[in-house]
Amino acid sequence: MLGRWLLDFWRGYVVLSVNGARVPELINRATASGIMFWEIRQTQEDTFRLRMHRDDVKRLRHILRETGTRIHFERKLGLPFLAWRAWRRKFFLAGALTFLISFYVLTSMVWNVEVVGDLKRVSPETVQEVAKEVGLHRWAWKDKLPDTDILQGQLLDKMPELAFVGVKVQGTKVTIQAVDKIPGTTPQPTDPQNIVSTKHSTIKEIFVHKGKAAVVRGQVVQVGQVLINGSLNNGTKNVHATGMVKAETWYRTDLEVPLEAQSKVYTGNAVEKHFLTFWGHPVQIWGYGQIPFQEMETHNDDKALTIGSFTFPIQYRHALYQESQTEKTTLTEAEAVELAQAFAKADVLTQLGKNGTVESQNVLRRELKDGKLEIRILNKAIEDIGRPQSFTPQAPAEPDAKTKQ
Repeated sequence: MLGRWLLDFWRGYVVLSVNGARVPELINRATASGIMFWEIRQTQEDTFRLRMHRDDVKRLRHILRETGTRIHFERKLGLPFLAWRAWRRKFFLAGALTFLISFYVLTSMVWNVEVVGDLKRVSPETVQEVAKEVGLHRWAWKDKLPDTDILQGQLLDKMPELAFVGVKVQGTKVTIQAVDKIPGTTPQPTDPQNIVSTKHSTIKEIFVHKGKAAVVRGQVVQVGQVLINGSLNNGTKNVHATGMVKAETWYRTDLEVPLEAQSKVYTGNAVEKHFLTFWGHPVQIWGYGQIPFQEMETHNDDKALTIGSFTFPIQYRHALYQESQTEKTTLTEAEAVELAQAFAKADVLTQLGKNGTVESQNVLRRELKDGKLEIRILNKAIEDIGRPQSFTPQAPAEPDAKTKQ
């Protein structure tokens, strides 16, 4: 199939509208003489639309005269027609090609490297010199630069005086953000705190980093209950309690799932067009012809020419027109339940922390009503329920004085 399309594209072909009372006779006589037609469709009583190769049109003329049939060219497709259009616009295309090459070269290079940050231990000039050693300098090709993560690591390795280096590539400008390293170590927090429960739940796992566990596995806890205690030895020692407490929690989700739905899907057919925009006004430079789609989605990719902080009022636009069609989907009740469970799980996961999981789901109620499935789902989750809570240490109680004899 692809080979046939490539051959037709190479030879060039036309889309014709053929009108007359003897169109079937014309098609039969032309086919007998070796002229090939394809995609023949009758559009009206005496009108047919068909496709044929460009170089067979001359051979068709005498049959047209003999049968009294008229033709109308709707579209001309293929390489010969593209070459003819390009030749008619050769000077414009040459200028556009020169512009695109210049545009690509200019936007593919680094024009400016700027160092920002309140630096005291290292000068911005030193940072630029070190950046030059790792290949980050003016006139460097952006495509040949390593990823920004790699550049940041290389700069930190060469400048241990810095605590942080961030590299941001924006157009033709590269910004290096540097932060001085402060001598000494960061002190750990020492203010007394407990870890308390945020939800009514059942304890599953306890991981204590500092402090003492105040609950056990299987215990039901209430909101605000202490899980990890920062007060030790009857209050004689107070610490900054840390750790993780995983517990079993429950989430109820109510949903309505329509059994019939319409959605847009792409067919895989697409048409590309290329433009230059001057002050917001597009001028087409390639991809001529009508778009044969009734339903479609348009995606524009604009590339601006920027030098430093200045942006030229000229842009290159690549427009992609993707054919779409509306599909109607009908779900069974079982499929709707499965879809509702997936929605419910996704909704619960957004409410859980990064270590939370959905363990199981139970359908509490479901009912078909007005073409929709009304469903209530109970989701069992495992999540970290702890949160820090500071407290003020209390003076330990003094032991009772001995009774004097």
